[in-house]
Amino acid sequence: MPKAVPSAPVSPASRQMSGLPCLRTASWRRAAPLFRDMDSVMDVFLERWTVYMQAAGYLVFTTARRADCIAACHSLTNHIVRHLDAGYLPTFERLAGNSDNWAQDLVASGLRHMRRGITGTMYLGCFKTFIHALEDAVHALSPGRRGSPQRILDDACVLLRLYGAAFEEIWMEVCLTVQRDEHHSDMDEVLRRLTLEKCRFENVLNTTSDGVLVMDAQCRVTTANRSLRQYAGENLTGRTAWDILGLESDSPEEFFRYYPVGQTVEVTPFGGDLVFRLSVSSLGDISLASSGEYLVLLTNITPHVAQREIMEEVIRARTAALEKEKRQLEEMNITLRTVLNNAAAEREQSRAELAASLQDFLAPALARLVNTQDKAARRSHAALIQDQVHRMLGRTGGNSDAGNRRLARLTLAELNVCRFIRAGHSTKEIAAAFGISPETVQTHRKNIRRKLGVRGHDAQLAAFLAAHPFHGDETPSRGNGEGHEIG
Repeated sequence: MPKAVPSAPVSPASRQMSGLPCLRTASWRRAAPLFRDMDSVMDVFLERWTVYMQAAGYLVFTTARRADCIAACHSLTNHIVRHLDAGYLPTFERLAGNSDNWAQDLVASGLRHMRRGITGTMYLGCFKTFIHALEDAVHALSPGRRGSPQRILDDACVLLRLYGAAFEEIWMEVCLTVQRDEHHSDMDEVLRRLTLEKCRFENVLNTTSDGVLVMDAQCRVTTANRSLRQYAGENLTGRTAWDILGLESDSPEEFFRYYPVGQTVEVTPFGGDLVFRLSVSSLGDISLASSGEYLVLLTNITPHVAQREIMEEVIRARTAALEKEKRQLEEMNITLRTVLNNAAAEREQSRAELAASLQDFLAPALARLVNTQDKAARRSHAALIQDQVHRMLGRTGGNSDAGNRRLARLTLAELNVCRFIRAGHSTKEIAAAFGISPETVQTHRKNIRRKLGVRGHDAQLAAFLAAHPFHGDETPSRGNGEGHEIG
C-alpha cells in the first residue's frame, strides 16, 4: 500500500494557525479512553451516518450492510485505543505517515468501493460524513461518564478530526498512485461481476415459490418477484401493498398496525381457498441504504391449513365421542350408585326385620320354651320357633309375619284352645275336653281374638288359625280331648 511521505515536523502553534487539529498529551490521554465505550452509542452513530449520507446524496450508491458500518466504526476507534495503550502519541505527521498501517482497513474499503464504480472523491466525501457521525456519537456519551467533563468530549472530537485529516492525506496519495488504465480495466471487471450478481439475484428471487415484494415506508411497491405477479398480476410498481394483496387497510399506519414488522399472520389475499403466511421485515436492519424499505414475504400454506382442518375435525369427532362415552359412564355410575343404595337400604331393612323378629318373637318364644315344664307346651313353643326360623330362611310361603308374631304372644292354655278351634270343636266340646267351664273357654276365646287382632265371630278366628298352622304338633280330632290340658 502506498504511504504518504513524512513531512517536516510542524509545531502545535503552526498547526493551529493552519487549521490542522492537534491535542496536547494530557488531553489525548483523557479523551482517547472514551472510544472504548462507542458500542453504547452505536445506534446514534448509525442513525446520524444515514442522515449525513442521505443529505450528501451518497446513500443511494452504497451497498454497505449494518454490520459493515459497525465494522468501519471499529476499524478506526480500535486503532485510537490501541495507540493509547501503546503510548503512541497521534500527531498528524505520524498518522499521515501510516507507519503502523493503522489506515489499512479504511484504504482497503475505499479500493473496494472504487472497484464497484465509486470514485475516489465520492469515497472521501463518504468518509467525511463518517467522521461527522462519529463526533455526534461521542457527544451522545454522558458528560459524567467516567467523571469526564464536557471539555473531554470536545477533545475526543478533535482527536477524531486529527485521524480524519491524516486519512485524507493518505487517501489522496493512494488515489494519485492508482493508474487510470488499471482503474478502467478494473471497472470493466466490476461491471461484469455486478451483472452476474444481479442476474443471480433475480434468478433466486424469481425461482422461489414464495411471493416477495419490496415497498417503501408509504407501502408503495418498488419490486415484486415472478411468483407474486402470478397471483397479483403485472404492473405492481407504485401501487400500495394493501391494494395489491387485497388486505384490510387504508393507510400505512393501519397496515403496520394490522401486520407488525417481525410478526407472522395468516391471510387470504387473493380470495378463493388459498391461504398464505404473511411476514413483514425491515430492510433497514440489514443495510443503511435500505432504510425505510420493507420486504413482504407471502408463503402459500394452503395444504398445511387443509391438513390442519382435517386434524381439527378428527379431534372434534374424537372429543365428541369421548364426551358421549363420559356421559354414558356418568349415567352408569348413577345407576350403579342407585343399585348400591337400594341394596344397602334392603340390607338395612332386612337387618331391621330380623332384629324385630328376634325381639318380638324368637326371644319371647325361647323364654317361654325355657320356662315351660309341660312337654306339650314345650313342643308347641318349639314348633312356633321352628316355623319362624323357616320363614326367615325363606322356607315358609304365605304366612304373615305379623300373624306369627301375634301367635307367639299366646299362653299355653290359649294355644291349646286354638288347636281345638282350628279343628272345628265348639265351646262346650273344648270345655268338656279340658274339664273347664264354658265361660272359661269364652274368656280364652276373647283373649285370643284380642292378642291376634281378630274381631267378629268364631268363624273368622278359625280362618285366621287355619292360615297360620302350628308346626310340630297334632291337631286334635273332633270329640277327642285326651292329652290336652289347660294350664
